[in-house]
Amino acid sequence: MSGRLSGHCMMPTFFLLEEEEVNNHPILAELEPRQLPKISIDDPAVLSIRQEFNMSAEDITGRVIKFLRRSLNAGTSNYYRIVVDTPIGAKTWSALI
Repeated sequence: MSGRLSGHCMMPTFFLLEEEEVNNHPILAELEPRQLPKISIDDPAVLSIRQEFNMSAEDITGRVIKFLRRSLNAGTSNYYRIVVDTPIGAKTWSALI
């Protein structure tokens, strides 16, 4: 499952990985889910995937999304995020103090 928001050239291409892809990946299979960087369930890329594949919040929470970052020097590099059920901006200043 892949996508790009609005086809904008600056938006990275992203893929929702299946469980078997994560389990068979040489690096991801060794990591605990908490070791992956997190992405909010309200992120535009996550919302795009949810809408495209008609997924609920429960369906996508805990899933891994692979992003392809383009660079003039490095070509293309992969980075991964795990979807968490925390809305963007959920932390308040009082929680940080």
